Amino acid sequence: MRPKILAVQFRRNQDSCEQEQAAFVREGGIYADIEFVNALNAAIDWHEPSALMAQYHGMILGGSGDFDFDGGRTEADIARQQSYIFLEQLRPLFQFLFEHDIPTLGICYGHQLLGAFAGAQVKRDELQKKTCSHPVRLLIDKNDYFLFSDMPDTFYAQYGHKDSLDRVPEGAILLMQGGDQCKVSALRYKNNIYTTQFHPELTLEDMLARMHASPDYLPEGVVAAEVFKASPDANRILRNFGKFVAMQAERSLTA
Repeated sequence: MRPKILAVQFRRNQDSCEQEQAAFVREGGIYADIEFVNALNAAIDWHEPSALMAQYHGMILGGSGDFDFDGGRTEADIARQQSYIFLEQLRPLFQFLFEHDIPTLGICYGHQLLGAFAGAQVKRDELQKKTCSHPVRLLIDKNDYFLFSDMPDTFYAQYGHKDSLDRVPEGAILLMQGGDQCKVSALRYKNNIYTTQFHPELTLEDMLARMHASPDYLPEGVVAAEVFKASPDANRILRNFGKFVAMQAERSLTA
């Protein structure tokens, strides 16, 4: 029986949900099955995380094009308020993940949610916000981290965000940095919980398709083909995470 990963989505638009699902399954579903729930689903009991996670061996917290912690919105903006609702709603789940060190990958908005849970502030940063491919650099010995063991020290990753963490949360390890334009690129909490501000599920083709479908997403005069690059090394992170979950599940069975 293959191990299973539960992916939590934070998107209103069904097409966006399906696009994200397809990317997660393509890159992360080689070694594990991935099933999906939406954080907007009022039927989910987030206060019973042990029951929710009973049949799963890992978790992915996805991105969002609909909600911001700041995003330059007013405090009364519903899309901003919803982020803080999510944070409180999912707090029991996050506590469970941390207490049991469940293999977890938080991506972009998921990275920000776990960062906020761990004590950081999530704020709009004009220097760090971007929709483009951007180089990141490993700050740790990749041989000590399975997710990065077969990767170069520097590579391109796909970004699309307005907000950023204001600091590395207490207890977290800063794994990657993209210079002043991405100061907190990736983190590890505990031994098995990882987050990335970038999108390891997305390829160059994914980004070009998204920009074609939403031409107003880029600033006026910016051509998508000029700001996006291939990111095969970043995609390895999600594939390695799927394998990592499978390895951890096998160890738990033989322990």
